[in-house]
Amino acid sequence: MLVYLFVLTVLFMIALIKTKPDKILPDESRATAKTPPFFVFLLLSFIYFIMILKQPAVGDYRQYALHFLSSVYRPMDKFLNIMEEPAFYVLTKFMTNYTLSTFWYFAVTSAVICISVGIFINRYSDNKKYAIYFYYTIGLFAFTMAGLRQSLAMSVCLFAHEAIRKRKPLRFLLLVCLAFLFHKSAVFFLPAYLLAKIRWKTMNVLGIVAVYGFISITFNSLYQYIADWLDYSYGIEGTGNGGIFLAILLIISALAIIYKNKLLLKNPDNLIFINLHFGVLALWLFRMFTRTVERPAFYYLYSTIILLDKILDLQADNETEATNQKILVISSLFLFALFFLYRTARDRNLIPYIFI
Repeated sequence: MLVYLFVLTVLFMIALIKTKPDKILPDESRATAKTPPFFVFLLLSFIYFIMILKQPAVGDYRQYALHFLSSVYRPMDKFLNIMEEPAFYVLTKFMTNYTLSTFWYFAVTSAVICISVGIFINRYSDNKKYAIYFYYTIGLFAFTMAGLRQSLAMSVCLFAHEAIRKRKPLRFLLLVCLAFLFHKSAVFFLPAYLLAKIRWKTMNVLGIVAVYGFISITFNSLYQYIADWLDYSYGIEGTGNGGIFLAILLIISALAIIYKNKLLLKNPDNLIFINLHFGVLALWLFRMFTRTVERPAFYYLYSTIILLDKILDLQADNETEATNQKILVISSLFLFALFFLYRTARDRNLIPYIFI
């Protein structure tokens, strides 16, 4: 736990460092304060090292290590003939040709994840230190220690956001198909292409509400159909948690509505992250009934950290707004720190932390 607390403290203190002036300045004056890519990857290196220095002794991390070691004794032909999520298994087998060390296995896979996240944050974030902090605390980092296959799939989908922004449907489909080869849950990211650019007009909102209502009414049968198609071996299971995170998502949603016009005025492409965040919220409402919905929700959760970063980095128009902005930043950092500590203490994939 001390290792996670150390990284949390470092990222928290860096996030508190003021990078914006108190007075209102033109947007052009802020261009010189852009965070260099080197700084982004320097901060992510803290996360990277706790990923690779952890001994795979417990939880799902251990299962991935055992799978890697067992792949040594299986021929490549067997992996090439796998019909479900073949890219992950072929990659694992391919790495056994060069090393039998689980350390280097996780070093490579963790590097893919961290580099993808770094490129994503560097490309879309307004205040990189906020985005990295929220990536670490919101649950995305913790998920990489439990769901390696899906984390690799999500890393591929991070590059699909640019295809969404530039309206390149073929490129988007190819990237999602590649992600699907790592984990079948990537198929749930397909609606992001349509959802991301929907304007906030009355008819559009009513249409989305109607579709969501239909899905809610038919959720049980629709879920079973999708689960059968994806060959899930489990059905809807009850869950008694997720309420705290739902409350956090609702708070961020309220902030998104309050600052929507300001965000869109600053950059019309911010609509992508607003809409995809509400995709997380919509999915998480179903998460209250089945934990399985966490899997598609995580694909959209990256937009939430970018959205929150953009909200906290908005320029204040007067002294009152500047004070409110400072309160919002500090309270957000503390809230996510408490949430991270609460979740980490209960996560058997993270605790105990044993060095290799």
